[in-house]
Amino acid sequence: MLDFMGLFYIVFSFFKLLDLKGFPESFSMYDPLAKIIPAYGWVYPFIELALGLMFLMRVEITAVLIITLVILGITTIGVTRTLLNKKAIQCACLGTALKLPMTEATFIENAIMIVMAVLMLLNLV
Repeated sequence: MLDFMGLFYIVFSFFKLLDLKGFPESFSMYDPLAKIIPAYGWVYPFIELALGLMFLMRVEITAVLIITLVILGITTIGVTRTLLNKKAIQCACLGTALKLPMTEATFIENAIMIVMAVLMLLNLV
């Protein structure tokens, strides 16, 4: 699971970094923290990249899992609100290079990562 989560973060951060200028605006359309703190949208791809590398290198796994729960929890709240309000927006999960609509798949991806992080945290205790 650590390798999966690490690769997931690295691949997704790569797509976000392809259009670092456009990503923050697209991300702030649904992420509550990016709406309040625009700089978070600029930093987010680098956070994902760092988390991915830390998962793969097995560095500070407990901290990385907790950070994963926090950032994906916040984003999932925004995704859920967007889906419940039936807003048709572009998902920034793979950056803006790929024009993907936000669907339930975005929620499912986040939920799977959250469940995996919780399971791994429980196994570490």
